[in-house]
Amino acid sequence: MEDFEIVDLAIDVLSNVTSLVNESLYSELGGELKILWSTKNYFYACASVGSEVDEPPKHYITLSYETAVLLYRDIELYSKYIESGIDNGMFDKIFKDFNYPKTLFFHSDQELSCKQMFISGVTWIFYHELGHLIQEHGYIRKKHGCHVCTDIVDCASNDIENHTVLSGRASAVSHVTEMAADYYATVSCLIALLMHFEGEELEAETRSFTSALALVLYRFHGINPYERTEVPYGSHPQPLIRLEQTMPLIFEFYDKFDLADEKSCNLNRADLVNMTSWSSFTAGIFWLKKGNQKGIPEDFMISGSLQRPGMIEYHRVMVDIWDAINPEIEKVKRHSNPYAELQFSDQYRKILQNGG
Repeated sequence: MEDFEIVDLAIDVLSNVTSLVNESLYSELGGELKILWSTKNYFYACASVGSEVDEPPKHYITLSYETAVLLYRDIELYSKYIESGIDNGMFDKIFKDFNYPKTLFFHSDQELSCKQMFISGVTWIFYHELGHLIQEHGYIRKKHGCHVCTDIVDCASNDIENHTVLSGRASAVSHVTEMAADYYATVSCLIALLMHFEGEELEAETRSFTSALALVLYRFHGINPYERTEVPYGSHPQPLIRLEQTMPLIFEFYDKFDLADEKSCNLNRADLVNMTSWSSFTAGIFWLKKGNQKGIPEDFMISGSLQRPGMIEYHRVMVDIWDAINPEIEKVKRHSNPYAELQFSDQYRKILQNGG
């Protein structure tokens, strides 16, 4: 596909999604959601607000055209990398009990497979921004000193456009609302998959989604080594932390349904754990090769949300700050969807309390 065709596809997809969200949600609130496009020449996404929390919402999601192009090109190259089989020897050892896919081209038309994965990825970015808007994270962040306005700039652009480095409580509020937006986006995408697909098609589309999600978050991370984090710093959690928080949502959410009976799909929890692990690992290796990195930096691969050094301490902060601000979010959020709202289970809290 040419760049302009990729942009046209992204505009078409997100225009349709925006219309659906307006019909199902914003019309009932007397407000409107608009999708805007930017000419910024880097990966960029932004959620902005033109209303007060006690007024009908005027919400805006902005993506750069370059976001669409970069994401599609990543997917093209990643799909060709998997198809090449160049690292299957390594994958055979790591995933010896899992019949991992040797190709991501689940349509006879390879371009169509890339398009489907692209739609998953760009839709996840859209819903991440929508999660910020629905829960009025801009208002919450401004209230807690994260920003002077209610706009939220996301994606790789936070390194370019955010000139004030957050610390302390402001950083913790910013981090946990990013987690909440990731949670909202991931579950929203999974709900859409369950609504539109079943059987082998649902399995293929789920695998496509896990790969697209891994590619998005590794693009944010690049080839940098992981930095030990015990106390939140800056506006966003490290992308690898975000990846380790979002991937388990896929098998945890699907566990709520009898896929075999309701969707004629044979995926079980073990399959989904292997699928998400494979997608994350291969996306990581792909990024290292794309960046001409020799060797694997320490703690570069997904390892579980509490297994990294410092993660017990970090997540204790996240749970505490979420418990503190969630009542404020409950008062101003525009819509309730218990499935898609960040939650920490009693078991998870107990693990943190006991130190792992």
